[in-house]
Amino acid sequence: MNIRKARPDDSTQIAPLVYAAIHEIAYSLTGTSDQQQVLERLSMWIGQPGNRLSYENVWVAETEATIAGILIAYHGERATRLDEPIKTWLKAQGQPDDLDVETSGDVLYIDSVAVDASFGGRGIGTKLIQQAIDHARETGIPQVTLNVDQTNPAAGRLYERLGFKKEKEIDISGGRFDYMTLTL
Repeated sequence: MNIRKARPDDSTQIAPLVYAAIHEIAYSLTGTSDQQQVLERLSMWIGQPGNRLSYENVWVAETEATIAGILIAYHGERATRLDEPIKTWLKAQGQPDDLDVETSGDVLYIDSVAVDASFGGRGIGTKLIQQAIDHARETGIPQVTLNVDQTNPAAGRLYERLGFKKEKEIDISGGRFDYMTLTL
């Protein structure tokens, strides 16, 4: 297994994994509830620079020329700016553009993590998270943060085992999440 930065041409392989990771948030980001349109629009955003879903912010775990898992992460100070292109596009489509604030500040924010079900149980998600933690250390970012859906306690336990601590609770796209922090 190889972990590498994503490329624009990975977008169609990455989109279903992003959808699996963010569920209802995908509908807010794409302005549709039609699954095929959601995947097409996620792929569009992943393939473009300068937004939260951009390939620029994605690491992929690749095995046998297949993307087995993804992690999206970016600096918290860039979060608002990375949402602007999506908000502008949603508004032009006549869709609500009121995206929830998920993070801010001098943190590396893990936006999404997903592993293809056929590659589950191999530690790929943990390796991707470790890649993000290593990146934060290498670039001098003092904390790594993420939001975990309260309906996914297994993910919360994984993050706790990796050293993350619950800091607060927030609402994102109608769901309740634990905002967790790992201080480096």
